Amino acid sequence: MELIPFGTGRRICPGLPLAMRMLHLMLGSLILSFDWKLPDGVTPENLDMDDKFGLTLQKAQPLRAIPIRS
Repeated sequence: MELIPFGTGRRICPGLPLAMRMLHLMLGSLILSFDWKLPDGVTPENLDMDDKFGLTLQKAQPLRAIPIRS
């Protein structure tokens, strides 16, 4: 029951191991390929870090980051 979207038990998604490996590679590529900035008027000190509960834990206000090609 760790990753519900991929199913559980006998019918678990066969692509789960590949997805877990690719997630780190894709995130690292995005971080290295772009410089990131916050939208106008937002500083790291005044980011809303509240969260809301549901099936998974989510931020109350989604984080917005603007990629700048480096």
